[in-house]
Amino acid sequence: MSSIINYVADGSTSTFQIPFNFIDRAHVVVTVDGTTVTPTFINDAQLSISPTPTSGLKVTVKRSTPVGALVDFTDGSTLFEADLDLAHKQNRFIAEESSDRADSAIDTVNVNITSINTVAADTAAINAVSGNITNVNSVATNMAEVLLADTNAATATNQAAASAASAAAALVSETN
Repeated sequence: MSSIINYVADGSTSTFQIPFNFIDRAHVVVTVDGTTVTPTFINDAQLSISPTPTSGLKVTVKRSTPVGALVDFTDGSTLFEADLDLAHKQNRFIAEESSDRADSAIDTVNVNITSINTVAADTAAINAVSGNITNVNSVATNMAEVLLADTNAATATNQAAASAASAAAALVSETN
């Protein structure tokens, strides 16, 4: 049973199913578009979010069982079935959550493998830029001067063309 469920909000639904078991309602974490929200529990299988999430936003409901011991066994005490069951359930839930998160991470890598391979193929270019980051930062810092130099170069080119035209006109006038 998955300990994570993702929904895409439709803008009108505020009630969402909790398809997994949990030990305590405090172990159920709800996020809307990455921001944690506090749900209202209708029962142990449904919760409500207010305000209703906007259409298109990702709503995630997941179980997050604490890793600290929920039961503390002491020497010489009586072992109760409920305590043993709780300790076992906590460990099982933590293992399920770890597996779900690992599977999710693998799925994310698989979805993005083309992009990852593209970046890996561009390692030489990335390292070249990285090796020249001081120069890149210097240009960025001095961008106004770079733009002024570009403007001045264009002005100089225009003035050179005008001078050449003036010299040609002067040569024609001298010949006349």
